Formats: sequence, structure tokens, C-alpha cells
Amino acid sequence: MPLADIVRPTVTRPTVLDTPAEVEAIVRSLPARLRPERVEDWQGRFHLVLTGDAKPEWTVTIANGRCEVVEGLHGEPSCVLTMPAKTYVGVETGKKNPMAAFLKGRVKFTNVGQLRRYDRAFYKLYDVPTAEAADGVEGDAG
Repeated sequence: MPLADIVRPTVTRPTVLDTPAEVEAIVRSLPARLRPERVEDWQGRFHLVLTGDAKPEWTVTIANGRCEVVEGLHGEPSCVLTMPAKTYVGVETGKKNPMAAFLKGRVKFTNVGQLRRYDRAFYKLYDVPTAEAADGVEGDAG
């Protein structure tokens, strides 16, 4: 069957199907991937240090059920996440296992509790809903 004949579900959030596999595009997709029901009554500020990228430093702030992303490191972080940009892109696109990357020493972080909350706060970029999910309930890969 030609790709043009495949019916894809309508998705209102970024996925690997429409987001370039680049640090800036992936980081800037975070606000649209936020799961507000998972961040009620919680806030955190995360510094992403993605070595080897043209724009390696980002601040992700989650507060009041919203997410804001700005380039650079701003404010006091509740967690700093450091890894090579290539590893970040691989983890976000589902091509690298985050636990394997951590065990190999490629991923470093300063607060495991905050990092776990951060991870659960977002839809996975690689979690593309099926046609059935587009009719009502989206997948839950986090």
C-alpha cells in the first residue's frame, strides 16, 4: 500500500511524524506535549544542558499547569539534566533507551524525584496515537 493511502489519525500535539529530530524543535515542542492533569499542584524548573548542540542550554519551567521553554539557563533549577545532544534526540525520538544511556554514563541529573515528575509530565514524542485513540483516548507511554 502506498504511503499516501495510509490514513493517519489526527493528532493535536507534536509527534515524531511532524517534529524534526533536532534539539531546538524537540525542546520547543514540550509546551504542546504537556499533560496538564499530571502537573496540577506541582512546579519545577529544569535546566537542560545538551552538549554538542549549537543551542545547548535550555530552561523548562512547569508551573500553574503550564510549560514554558526559553533558551539559556535562567533561575534556580529544581533539577539539571545533562547529556550529549545526540543522546537527547535519540531518547526523545524513541531510538535510544534512557535507562541504557544513564547506565552508560551519558545522562546525568541532579534530582531523581524531580526528573521522574518531569518525565511523566509530557506525552512522549514517539507515542503516536492509533486511529482508535484519535477517536477518544490517547496512548499513555509515560
